[in-house]
Amino acid sequence: MLADLCRGREADSRPTKDELLQYLTSRAGKLSLFFMRHLPAEQVIKSRKDPAFQKGLLSELRREIIELKPPLLNPLRVDRLTGVALEYPAGEVRKDPDLWAARVMVELPPELRHKQPLVAMRLLLAEVKDSFERVAATTGSLPELDRAYGFIERELNLTPRVEIFVRRAWDLAPKAADAGAITALYRLLVMRIIATLRELPASNEKDLALGELKKLTGTFDLDELESIFKKKAMTLADEMMKETGRYEDLLELRFFFGQIGERSNRKLLSQKTGELVRKMDMRTRGHRLLTSLDTGELDEDSLIKVVPTVMAKAEMFVMTGPPAFLDLLMDFYLKTAAPLLRELKNKPEKVPRLIQNFKRQVGLLNVYHGLDHLAQTIQRKMVLAICGPKMLASAPEKILRYLTRLPPEFYPDKVMQALRAMIREKGVNARFTTGDALKLLSFYPPAQEEEAEAEKALDPRFAKEFFSLEYKKRGL
Repeated sequence: MLADLCRGREADSRPTKDELLQYLTSRAGKLSLFFMRHLPAEQVIKSRKDPAFQKGLLSELRREIIELKPPLLNPLRVDRLTGVALEYPAGEVRKDPDLWAARVMVELPPELRHKQPLVAMRLLLAEVKDSFERVAATTGSLPELDRAYGFIERELNLTPRVEIFVRRAWDLAPKAADAGAITALYRLLVMRIIATLRELPASNEKDLALGELKKLTGTFDLDELESIFKKKAMTLADEMMKETGRYEDLLELRFFFGQIGERSNRKLLSQKTGELVRKMDMRTRGHRLLTSLDTGELDEDSLIKVVPTVMAKAEMFVMTGPPAFLDLLMDFYLKTAAPLLRELKNKPEKVPRLIQNFKRQVGLLNVYHGLDHLAQTIQRKMVLAICGPKMLASAPEKILRYLTRLPPEFYPDKVMQALRAMIREKGVNARFTTGDALKLLSFYPPAQEEEAEAEKALDPRFAKEFFSLEYKKRGL
């Protein structure tokens, strides 16, 4: 009936109870059609043949209309809003009955979606709340539990039964399988429930919730409860960090600690980062690593694992990506790798571990001749990356500037002399050529390392041959 009344009217027009009552008395033909569409055939026939049945039917409809609570909905507008209802902020939704009904239609559990007539949608609050609380009591998902609580608070503007959500969250906490679940636990217990209890006036419902909390935690003091819930989530995050084998989990957990205003277990984060990064493939995941790694969070032992991982494939990383990859690599080398190499000069006992980790990454068999030799080898990889075919083709005028940013002490003397001569002759902004690259590489002493795997073709010993072929292929 509401749909019939609203058809052809302005979009924001809202029907009234008086108009519905008029519909019953002044539109007999439409009413008969309405009965034919919505009543069983036997009742339609009976309403025509039995005046008493028809009178009772109209009387029941009139009673239903009188009992309706305004404002009434515009069903046609509700249908139009269903597709966009989730895009509106909750505050705006609660002010507009049609928008609220559309939002509820979208969010309702399937079993309730068409259970009630649209005209009674605003009376569904209690039933929707009960439905979500039944879901909360049985769900095995912390994010779903958090969403159910948020829906009752935000969309229904009601207070959830706190004891149901606390009890289920407490049971599910040990089963939190990822950073999303831990975040949902923290948001539900610390942010939502504590805030609800602080605002809730004294009542039987509040006493019931606090009683359940005391059973679980031993206290109903809200400040203590907030601290207990916070520590529980942080402990779970630390345990997950300790057990995970995925670098992405570390990033999510680091973000979680940042969001709650706490620092993660720095020693554990550093140790786990070093462990996971050492297993990463720089060719495929190097960009992800260099754009997410915060080396300020890592201790020296972890850097001894991370630096060889990044630098071992430095030239291949640059060759397989856009020019911006070189800037990422330069930033890491100058701010992390080079300072570590300088620092280890005063800690010779840690140098063998760095050498061993570097050998593990590039598959070399023999031992380097100390830290100075390793530093020169790592910087030679940077030279190969900077002078590579991609840079020569796309930005030859930047090459000399990049080379001059590398630490002078990590160049062999002859290479440093050759570089200075080039700068004096050409200037720092000169366009580097293939001949310049090969000339500079020729001043590096012959490498003595032996390759353990044939695919590692960018050992410095083969650098000139490799890049000569690359230059020819690209017509440089």
